[in-house]
Amino acid sequence: MNKNSLVLFFTIPAILLVLAPIFSFPYGFYTLLRLVISVTSAFIIFYSFKGSKGINELSIIFSFILILYNPIFPVYLTREIWMPINFVTSGIYLYGLYKIKKQL
Repeated sequence: MNKNSLVLFFTIPAILLVLAPIFSFPYGFYTLLRLVISVTSAFIIFYSFKGSKGINELSIIFSFILILYNPIFPVYLTREIWMPINFVTSGIYLYGLYKIKKQL
């Protein structure tokens, strides 16, 4: 994966996570958001585990994100609770981008 696609891979979910609590979107957007976050988290876990040849901090953090945002068994919380969770998760994506770019 080249650096430009890597930046997009981390920043698109981060932007979607920031936009979700600010605007009132239809329910389908939040389902799509769960799907995007789950897929990107799974890829990050896989490549982080593969790159470090074991469990590291990124794989653990994104495992929790994968569990929280999974679309198959969704976690239902109020909008007031999701708001800070989304902002923190967005920050984690940006932190993950920083960590991955530092390794390259």
